[in-house]
Amino acid sequence: MIARNVLANLISMAVSIAVQAGLAFGGYRLAGAEQYGLIGFFSTLLIAAAIFDAGLGQTVTRAVARDQVEAPGSAGRLVFNFTLIYGGLAALVILLVWLCSPLLAEYWLKPRDISTDSVQQSLVLMGFAIGIQRLRGAFQAVLEGLERQVVSGLLLSATGLLRLALGLGALAFVAPTAEAFLWSQILASLLETGAFALGTACVVPGAFMPQRLEAGLIWQTLRFAGANMAAAATGTLVQIADSLVVSAMLPLSVFGTYSLVSTMCSAMVRLTTPLITAVFPRMSGYVRAERAAELRSLFFAASQATFVLMLAAAGALVFFGATFIELVSGRPEAGDEFAPVLAALAIAYALSGLCRPSHALQMAEGNPVAALRINIVTGAIYLPAILWLTPRYGVILPALCLIGANLLAFILFTATAFRSRLKGAALPWLSSSVLPQLAAMVASYGLMRVIVAGPLSLSGRIGLALAASVLALGLGVLCSNHLRPHLERLRQQA
Repeated sequence: MIARNVLANLISMAVSIAVQAGLAFGGYRLAGAEQYGLIGFFSTLLIAAAIFDAGLGQTVTRAVARDQVEAPGSAGRLVFNFTLIYGGLAALVILLVWLCSPLLAEYWLKPRDISTDSVQQSLVLMGFAIGIQRLRGAFQAVLEGLERQVVSGLLLSATGLLRLALGLGALAFVAPTAEAFLWSQILASLLETGAFALGTACVVPGAFMPQRLEAGLIWQTLRFAGANMAAAATGTLVQIADSLVVSAMLPLSVFGTYSLVSTMCSAMVRLTTPLITAVFPRMSGYVRAERAAELRSLFFAASQATFVLMLAAAGALVFFGATFIELVSGRPEAGDEFAPVLAALAIAYALSGLCRPSHALQMAEGNPVAALRINIVTGAIYLPAILWLTPRYGVILPALCLIGANLLAFILFTATAFRSRLKGAALPWLSSSVLPQLAAMVASYGLMRVIVAGPLSLSGRIGLALAASVLALGLGVLCSNHLRPHLERLRQQA
């Protein structure tokens, strides 16, 4: 079932990344750098609001997965109570963004050709779009806890394509402004949430029938999710602090291009989402049943897959960053200017992605406090550094500081993962799931740079980057002994 769910998640992830790339590519070209700066700020707020999914969403998934072991068929009561929790938090998000919009428009963002009133109106629309979309998280988490990734993936793919069509259609045919784009995203969020609610009703009989309000369940969920959401919030703050600082200290047009580069890197990290989504419920089940051998094998396989994906994607952005920026923005000068920023961000985001298997294990073990402590330590170093140094050194500085913060986080997450059920397995993990994949990436991109010399056209450079990525993926899989059996089962099922 894991292989099937990974395949379903991979398909939905591919569509999701295509949607994200399409919105970034089309949005930047249709709206321009400054208007896209507002769209980029919307993306930053979306990432911040995603602490519901990383915090509460994982709690819901874990609760549903454990409930299937202890009391199969009782998912209806969970859906009812979790929907109430999500509804209250979504309303809180809308209210907070609404109340903060005057201050953000007047003192935070720095537009040149957009009025303050238009910026404030855009911020209010962002709040509604984000709040409605977060409500979807309750239904998605339930489907994932039931290991219905196929249903969830189909819904994400369909609604993602709808979001892309509405967003680009609004910019192209209504107005090339952030306000037109955001109205389209409110409509998309309504349709998306409705589709997930319907999908949940189809797989959970009586999901929306009147249920007993379980205050104990809600309190227990919020208590566990509180530490989890705090950990997610501090981790998210570290990841988006660079965008927040750049948006506050530099012109909105500069932030627009920086946001475009950040979007490319965040799409890279999303490569790990299908994998972690598929293995997390199974990890929770193995922990609950004390099946240590299966847990160890699954963790090694998830780590190998994560390293292969992250290192291959990061290598492409590090070695061919200027090419990708030129392709997306249509401006060769932007490629030359922001290529070092993209390379630094790619390394930083890759390190963040490499933490995800260890974090999933901590969550499966019911230990969200470890992530909270790690994120507080890294944030305490990282945030003062970028606040002090960004005005002096510009956009490259937050990216370089993020590398240091995420490297420290990776070391701490890894050390914590091997303290309990995987105690004593750190060296075998390092020798089988880290070093071979790193060597494969270096060899692949280094070989391509040696073989191909001299100037190439844009299409030639893109082709070279894709060839190097395919080679890196292939070599990475070949040297991943725990991953190959899962891929073989996936091939047989396909």
